[in-house]
Amino acid sequence: MHKFKAFLKSFTTYQKWYLITVFTLTLAFVIFFPEMMLDDTSSILVVICSVIATLANPLCEMMITKQSIYNFWVDFLLIEVPSLIVYISLGWYTLCFVTMLFWVPIDFISIWNWRKHPDRQKEELTVVKTLTPKQDVLIILGIAAFTLIVGNLIQLLPGASDSYLDALAAACGMSNGILLAMRYKEQWFAWLVTLIFYIILDIRGGAYIMLIKEFAMLVNTCYGFWKWKTYINTHREQIAEEG
Repeated sequence: MHKFKAFLKSFTTYQKWYLITVFTLTLAFVIFFPEMMLDDTSSILVVICSVIATLANPLCEMMITKQSIYNFWVDFLLIEVPSLIVYISLGWYTLCFVTMLFWVPIDFISIWNWRKHPDRQKEELTVVKTLTPKQDVLIILGIAAFTLIVGNLIQLLPGASDSYLDALAAACGMSNGILLAMRYKEQWFAWLVTLIFYIILDIRGGAYIMLIKEFAMLVNTCYGFWKWKTYINTHREQIAEEG
């Protein structure tokens, strides 16, 4: 409870106004342009879950910026669970299986790992770190290999299109999840690329409400990278001891 109270008090003026602005714009879009949120708005449950997940995304990213372990609970309870309801309701079973087999487990793996590395001065923070140049190269090679292998497999499916783009988007998204679980700063780069793919896909699909969230998150991604980089530069000794 002490950590949670300290976390609530830690929000800066910028962080508060950022969240208020994103929430207000998103809700206004939902109220005045509901037809631009989903192709099928006939199900109240689907609409409610979509709005919850949309609003929770900027909050989750802001909490990652703050190096808070609570971001994973927000992700699981307010993003993954509502998203699963939407996927099942709309028959998007591939996304459903990816969420259940990767994103839900990675949330709990992340909670377990982040809990072991609290900051010495501020317990509500988690110690974060950076990759070595060699590790950077290995990550890039891994993403390239995943894209080629999965892209070729998708091409074998009837009616498949943009197979390599889909595979690259999936590889970057999963890299972001794994790097975040391991507390690496480079997860912001993977997330930046993933956001760009989301923007392209949402424009193609006419899901314009998502653009509010995604452009806002692009701004916060740059802010988050700067925050983590500053922390790493000022906590090198503790990071070296943590490993």
